[in-house]
Amino acid sequence: MDLNITGKVAIIGGSSKGLGKACAVALAKEGVNIVLCARRKETLQRTKSEIELLGVEVLALSVDMASAEDNQRIIDETIRKFGRIDILVNNSGGPKPGTFREVTSDDLDDAYRSVLKYNIRMIQGCLPFMERNGWGRIVNITSITVKEPAPNMVLSNIFRSAVVSFAKTISKELVSKGITINNVSPGYFKTDRVMQLMKVRSEAEGISTNEYEQRAILDFPHKRYMDPEELGNLVCYLCSEQARSINGTTIQVDGGMLNGLL
Repeated sequence: MDLNITGKVAIIGGSSKGLGKACAVALAKEGVNIVLCARRKETLQRTKSEIELLGVEVLALSVDMASAEDNQRIIDETIRKFGRIDILVNNSGGPKPGTFREVTSDDLDDAYRSVLKYNIRMIQGCLPFMERNGWGRIVNITSITVKEPAPNMVLSNIFRSAVVSFAKTISKELVSKGITINNVSPGYFKTDRVMQLMKVRSEAEGISTNEYEQRAILDFPHKRYMDPEELGNLVCYLCSEQARSINGTTIQVDGGMLNGLL
């Protein structure tokens, strides 16, 4: 299927590895030029070289997604190089795990800046360029905690759910201008973030990380951690011309793990 997005330009947060990188690769395979955003320069350059082999142009920016100055630099550098912004994939590292009794005021502020405020700033900054062309796609990578809150993830529960609420609030206005906004909620993918959480939880229970992992997948309907490519392919489709009527939705990729109907 030709997704009709060849030549478009996509900004992707946290895209040097993991789920963000999977989104970048999937879009690049469809001929989309990529703006990679992440902190570590070495990992960024390695990912840039890999994606350039797919025949697209790649701009790699070493940035802190929680920084207002860096958010603006991403937009400025993208326009300087490509002259347009068509696709925005918001993706940032997850907040600190913990219960509501464990998180501090500073933890709350950090989570707000790195998840919700970053998301809103990037959307506000990119929208004028999408509106100018009468076409745009915004996809927010959230978490299954927006549909089923996790007891040890209070900050993620709060701020990722706020991202979903913001997206739904603005979705009707945007679609009238040819722009869609959707959320994708990952389940358990074997990323650095998941490995970090497994380490925290295994240490709390006094068992090895490997033992915790093997025990965890017993509860998964598909009995495995998922490949980031599976999420990347869905994001890529949501950015396509064919997905122009999918708007304001939150789609989970969890292998059927959640029990809710919606």
